[in-house]
Amino acid sequence: MKIEVKVLNSIRLTKLLIAASRWLSKYADVLNDLNVYPVPDGDTGTNMSMTLQAVENELIKMNHEPSMKELADRVSEAVLLGARGNSGTILSQIIQGFLNGVRDKEEITVDDTIQAFVLAKEKAYQAVSEPVEGTMLTVIRRVAEEAVAYKGDKDDFILFLVHLKNVAYEAVENTPNQLPKLKEAGVVDAGGKGIFYVLEGFEKSVTDPEMLKDLERIVKSRAKRKERLENTTQVIEDIKFKYCTEFIIESGSFDLEEYKGKISPLGDSLVCAQTAKKTKTHIHTNHPGQILEIAGVLGNLNNIKIENMEIQHQNLLISENEAYQMESTEKVFVRSENAEPVAFYAIVDNKELGNLFLDDGAAAVLIGGQTQNPSVADIEDGLKRISAEKVVILPNNKNIIAAAKIAAERSNKEIMVLETKSMLEGHYVIKNKDEKIEEILKQTARNYSIEITKAVRNTKVDEIQIEEGNYIALVNGKIKAKSKDLSSLIKEVYKTYINENTLNIFAVIGDGSTEEADETLKETNGLRYNEFRANQGNYPYYIYIENRDPDMPEVAIVTDSTSDLTKEFIGDLSINIIPLKIKLNDNYYRDGIDISKREFWKRLLTENVAPKTSQPSPAEFKELYERLFNKGYKKIISIHISSRLSGTQQAARVAKGMLNRADDIAIIDSKAVTLVLGHQVLEAARMVKAGAKYETILERLDEMQEKMKLYFVVNDLSFLEKGGRIGRASSVIGGLLKVKPILKLENGEVTIEAKTFGDRGAFSYMDKLIRTESKKNSIILYTAWGGTNKELSKADAIKNMCDNSKKVEYRGRFEIGATIGSHSGPVFGFGMMSKIR
Repeated sequence: MKIEVKVLNSIRLTKLLIAASRWLSKYADVLNDLNVYPVPDGDTGTNMSMTLQAVENELIKMNHEPSMKELADRVSEAVLLGARGNSGTILSQIIQGFLNGVRDKEEITVDDTIQAFVLAKEKAYQAVSEPVEGTMLTVIRRVAEEAVAYKGDKDDFILFLVHLKNVAYEAVENTPNQLPKLKEAGVVDAGGKGIFYVLEGFEKSVTDPEMLKDLERIVKSRAKRKERLENTTQVIEDIKFKYCTEFIIESGSFDLEEYKGKISPLGDSLVCAQTAKKTKTHIHTNHPGQILEIAGVLGNLNNIKIENMEIQHQNLLISENEAYQMESTEKVFVRSENAEPVAFYAIVDNKELGNLFLDDGAAAVLIGGQTQNPSVADIEDGLKRISAEKVVILPNNKNIIAAAKIAAERSNKEIMVLETKSMLEGHYVIKNKDEKIEEILKQTARNYSIEITKAVRNTKVDEIQIEEGNYIALVNGKIKAKSKDLSSLIKEVYKTYINENTLNIFAVIGDGSTEEADETLKETNGLRYNEFRANQGNYPYYIYIENRDPDMPEVAIVTDSTSDLTKEFIGDLSINIIPLKIKLNDNYYRDGIDISKREFWKRLLTENVAPKTSQPSPAEFKELYERLFNKGYKKIISIHISSRLSGTQQAARVAKGMLNRADDIAIIDSKAVTLVLGHQVLEAARMVKAGAKYETILERLDEMQEKMKLYFVVNDLSFLEKGGRIGRASSVIGGLLKVKPILKLENGEVTIEAKTFGDRGAFSYMDKLIRTESKKNSIILYTAWGGTNKELSKADAIKNMCDNSKKVEYRGRFEIGATIGSHSGPVFGFGMMSKIR
């Protein structure tokens, strides 16, 4: 008897999708073996089959017959969250595009399906920024074109599906003629072949007897599952404690029995496990908040998970024989102190590399690199567990970028996907995460990320003839060298990619490494070398060669946040700013990083807080200096707030003494702060950019300090009183009489220049100061303000005094930040310096 299918309803479409998943899964290894590169992590088949498996899982656990719209919605969400790798992501777009064409129809005709394939093709091409022909895109395009041109019987879906399958087969066989690298490797496109198996799976859903039986059993099991669900009311009522609560206390030094005694009355099923550093708790309770409060006193809490067992029982009633399973393996690891304004989230090969990334500054890692590409849902899980609202994702594998971008688009957070394509490229970003992203990207473009592995088959890539078992080196993702032994390959890589600009080499050692090759790694002719043993699979070695920018100057300029320099002032100059810290209530903020100037002034003037400031530690200075030397700078000039106002300079000197290159660091006491300090830093940076010598810059700084003056007016003397700068009596009297003291920074400390009455008296005196100085010399003038718009307008009024003076060069307006504002309160003023000839 001939089987005839005229239309598809939601049940038949469900069968088609499940059949496609199972058929594709059957041939996943075939697709993996079609990988163009002979590396052992060819995973196109795995990615595509696991993407469709997410759809199958969703369809199997449904307990009713859905409408077409509900089916389309649930499958669209499932395939998107389940998308893995580039091929899986494109497949998810194909399925979403197809479903967009049928979601509003309860019965789908062949004509409807034709339009759905057109939409599938369009969405697939939209997902790729630079479409390449000879790939799965070509195959779905040909399928759509031939669907539109179909002249067969449109009342017979089986004939239509067979036709599309044959079209896909021919398109796949033609891919080597469209993409030279496929012909060179002697394979067809793996992703395109995957599309063929999907369409063949569609056909098998209505022609293969065994598949028909299996699909019928799945559909019938829905009714049984629905019946079981309707009978679960009593089971749910019997749940006494409904919240399954799990967490880790980052401490193992407390009395475990005493702790258990406190929380055990609040629930049942208590299990506690304690090590020297951590304590894991599992308990069923109706009061998870109370238990977390008790535990929080003992240490930082991590990996908190609270699940409602009533909802779980309703949603997870599935047959023991069905394929759907909940994944229980922990994949995401989050640093306990995860409070940075911008968090870096990395996908890594294994836990060892995860720990390396976390130790070096990543906020979270997801285990899922080579051969185990994570799904969109996996990536989203990590994003949800990061407290920061701004996150940078490091895929560290070109095959993860597409899924990461989908997760980023779906998130409510501000997400940037930095397209890192290797594990050590991502690690380099983490090590330099405090720099501007643009600068990091410029630096990575000069470096070489090398992955060494063993060829799994014979092939030819870019004139390199590779035999199965050869060791091959991928340099920035492309095969560049081969050898029969590891040691020889490493020597060849070093010879080719180490040059006069190379700064250091970092190696990660994996499974398959050898003692001889390990020793060869260290033969770097005096270059800095570091290694880490991660035991990653498939790749005996990851090697990162870091190179110096050949155009980089020899001298680095460092200052601190009291310079109040902004991006606008700095422009294209190279200036490294180390922040002081501000304490507001019980929280510390890095000046200019964790708290902006506007946010600081708002809180100071509205919350009645008494801020305190603290200098950077010697360790912070040491880390910065080391990082600059590691980049290739030969000298450092570190210019800081007056030593009479802060201990910042002393911390810098201690750090200098901790390094073996102390003679290459000059610590400069600017005898200044805010705009006057900022001017010195800007001038030094301009001289560096112009190619001035180290000694010449130091001489100019010394000369400038004698020619600079800073004057400012505070509106509220109480801030100076709180800081001990003036007595309480002076503060009260000054407030009553509206005295406006003009303060002067002289020889590194603050003194009173004059006492005036009201704003008019203050402006008159400052006008006199500027005119007197400009009669002697041509001067450079900056204005400054901090506080409210009143102070801003007063700073602008000072500038307006000089608009018609040819001997005054106005250089800009500084906004005074948290460090100075903590002591002065709202303030305005100006700095001037005689021009140096």
